[in-house]
Amino acid sequence: MYCVMVGEIINPPEEIETRKKLTQAMQNIFDRINTDHIGSLMASFGMIRGNTFAGVILAQFHAPQIMQNIIKAAYSIEGTALCISVALGQLTVTSHNRNEIDGPAFHAAFDNLEKLKKHKSNHWLQIVFATGQPVQPLVGSNVALLAAITEGWTDKQREIVWAMERYGQRQNIVGKMLGIKPSVISKQLKAANHEVYRRAWDGLTAFLAASDNAVNGDFAQYFNLGVHAFEVKKDFSEAMRQFNYAYEAAKRELEPDNPLYIPIYNKLAMVFSMQGNNEEASSLTSLSLNLLAKLPKTQIYYAETFLINADINHKKFNHAGAEDFYQKALALARNIFTDSHPFIAKIYNNLANLYRGMGRFERALELFENALQILKSNPEIPATDHAIMQYNIACLHHNAKNNTQAIAYAQESLYLLENHLPANHEYTELPRVLLARIGE
Repeated sequence: MYCVMVGEIINPPEEIETRKKLTQAMQNIFDRINTDHIGSLMASFGMIRGNTFAGVILAQFHAPQIMQNIIKAAYSIEGTALCISVALGQLTVTSHNRNEIDGPAFHAAFDNLEKLKKHKSNHWLQIVFATGQPVQPLVGSNVALLAAITEGWTDKQREIVWAMERYGQRQNIVGKMLGIKPSVISKQLKAANHEVYRRAWDGLTAFLAASDNAVNGDFAQYFNLGVHAFEVKKDFSEAMRQFNYAYEAAKRELEPDNPLYIPIYNKLAMVFSMQGNNEEASSLTSLSLNLLAKLPKTQIYYAETFLINADINHKKFNHAGAEDFYQKALALARNIFTDSHPFIAKIYNNLANLYRGMGRFERALELFENALQILKSNPEIPATDHAIMQYNIACLHHNAKNNTQAIAYAQESLYLLENHLPANHEYTELPRVLLARIGE
């Protein structure tokens, strides 16, 4: 089954400058989603006409988080509200171009969107989720519970709950960031039914991660399970099994030259590379490139496949091959995106790590700094991403024996991680260890 998500801005601002800010905010969040989930989307997210947007997800368990990110981005511009409809099902026309997609799931998503709009509500959480499965009443109840809980929220309660999500569910950090006493935070969270609200979202995500666990599924079902095993469970053997099932199902469902084989090949390549089998990984990305050769070079999968190939060559210590593929990925990405797109920051980061290993510290530092500036320019990028980039820069300065700068970047990295992640998160250990090493 494919996961089709469509939505519409229901109260667009009238003032021209505010509309421009909303347009930029929506583009920023779509850029972030399309980068974060580049290998798990059939069609990237973006506007399709007027105030309507759409995207098609292969790894459907990502849908609840994608929904929430889009809702928050729109609301940040003077409380702009959206209606969002998600439908699971089949498509008769599959394409990387969201404007060319057609089929039952696509029509179900739009039909339900029209029904949702008829409620004429300005509430910020207006969603509908159609699974086409016997468990639909359970899913519908979860969605109704989310709407009922949030209808009664004050602006302060919404601000606090969203801050809890942003700062790793840490009340003390939320209180500090919002200038509110911890006791007030606790009372507001209780009044907002915060725990029930989180469990409703988590339950929806868990259902989407497990609902396709059936025999004789289609390729998208197995692909969804594979991505969940790879990204969430970190079970690479299970991921390999599910991606192989996806490949076998694709051979039954798709023509041999269908571009939908590309995400399967690329995910399998990533699993093989994680397991140390870089030769098999390279052969799979070659299959992707053979299919991509028939497509316009504006396809984002082109740049992603070059990036995966570069990372594989880096692991094989083929520095020349890695550099060549990183440069190819960068050239293609610049033709597809603006220079401030987060995918370009990702390429800069990986290429900088290559140069760092080659001892080319000045070039590596330049690329890390460029990547950090891109992240800082996009408000939708989490501060934890900034922190990891600053940690990379700190490591580079340490390698170059420039410990004053290394300490400054490591301290800033640690500050951000401690303020945005749960206590004792593994990432916070990175700058701590580095600072201890510098102090020896």
